[in-house]
Amino acid sequence: MDMPDPHGPPRKAGPWMKLLMKIAGVTGARLELCPPEDWDNVRAIGEIQICVWLYLSWLLTLIGHRLFAAPGQIRPEIIVVAAFLATMLIAIDSYVIMRSGWHVEGLMALARGGLDISGGIVARIKAGIFLCVRIALSIGLAQLTAVFVGTLIYAKDIDAQIQGAYLKANAHLVGPATALVDAGIKRATDAVSTETKRANELASQVAALRQLEVDPSSGNPEIQDAQRELTQLIAEKTAADNAVQSAQMREAEEFGGIKGPGTSGQPGYGLRWRAAAQETKEAKDHARDVAAELNAARNRLDALRKQMPATDNSARDRARAQLPGFKNALVAENGKLTTLKNQLATLTTGRDAAIREAIENAPDHVAYDNGFLAQLKVLERMAQQDHKILAILLLVDFVSFGFELAAVLAKITSFVPSTYAMIIARDGYMRAVRMVDEMVDELDRRDDLPPDAASASEGGPEPNGAPQAIFGTLPPPKRKRGRPRKHPQPPLKGSNGSGNSEAA
Repeated sequence: MDMPDPHGPPRKAGPWMKLLMKIAGVTGARLELCPPEDWDNVRAIGEIQICVWLYLSWLLTLIGHRLFAAPGQIRPEIIVVAAFLATMLIAIDSYVIMRSGWHVEGLMALARGGLDISGGIVARIKAGIFLCVRIALSIGLAQLTAVFVGTLIYAKDIDAQIQGAYLKANAHLVGPATALVDAGIKRATDAVSTETKRANELASQVAALRQLEVDPSSGNPEIQDAQRELTQLIAEKTAADNAVQSAQMREAEEFGGIKGPGTSGQPGYGLRWRAAAQETKEAKDHARDVAAELNAARNRLDALRKQMPATDNSARDRARAQLPGFKNALVAENGKLTTLKNQLATLTTGRDAAIREAIENAPDHVAYDNGFLAQLKVLERMAQQDHKILAILLLVDFVSFGFELAAVLAKITSFVPSTYAMIIARDGYMRAVRMVDEMVDELDRRDDLPPDAASASEGGPEPNGAPQAIFGTLPPPKRKRGRPRKHPQPPLKGSNGSGNSEAA
């Protein structure tokens, strides 16, 4: 009979618990008969399996992208395959280790209770073989994990050595390829400089034509000289005014006793103040002279412009006719200049790529080998040269083995008494006993039937050609039952299950 739960009514499993039970290889009907400790045990094993699944999915996804994807690329098909492989491994553990582990644990618990029904040494050897195969699979996966994780940890060092070997093999090609690419960049730079000079000249011509279109007299050489003189005098007048302001400020600071650059810091009409006042007077006189020269230059320019014929519009007409052509030429030159600048920027930005392309197109070029086998060779050479790297790889191997086999180790190596395991072992043994009893009872009934009825039960025809039902016509004989032996032995041939031997 089933053992009731001493802590209250049977517990019911929710959706999450049902998933954990399926992963742990546990049936809900039997688990409901077990105490809470068994529920916690099943939950812990299922959660460990879920964590192992997440770890394997992440690890296999990382390895798949390392092997089959470009840097920075995410490929969904690799993620799906990694999740499938992790699920397959968890399913193998659930069937081969978990389900059989509960049964083996139950047999061991019953043996400790005085009933050994484990099946002998052969069954133990078979279970041990399955466990060894699973551990061997974990060791192989851990080795692969250590290799791939090692290539990820030392990726920069590996790439540096591969890059160094590549550059060493193609060192004789770097110089000519660099000179070729730099020559192209220099030609583009010279073309940009020439085009810039041409565009600036056209811009100056367009500006001059616009000035002629507005003021035809601006093309006269005398007027141009007068304008240049006027511009120079305006600059001198501005400088003279600034000098006057500076001198006046120093004079005021000296009179007030303010200490600073060029002042004594003593107030009153001292020597420094008289010098500052004299400097102010000279600055004002110079500014007055420059203002007079500026007015005279303006008068001369106005006089020259008045001497120009008022009805002479030939210069304005010429400027007006030439201006559109120069404008179009300037637009075309600016467009050409923009194109040349873009080409120069492209060449400058892609200089390294162009050098690499030139090297790769050389006949005696040695290809860049960054494949997985090349990385493994470099990693092996690094591990041989530095024992610390080898120690890290072995540590990764050990940790990966522990993570991947965590649920199996928790189920096999740790002994947690489980009512569920004893129930499943008991039910399995009792089903076999009942099946044997039924077979023996049926064979006993066949021995007690007359020959004609026996042939009819085998499907043979009756003498009159009509088959008859045989089973159920005679009451089955009663059989003595008792407690199974601690060390059961196979029944003798012809035994009816009650200890009496009959002739076959």
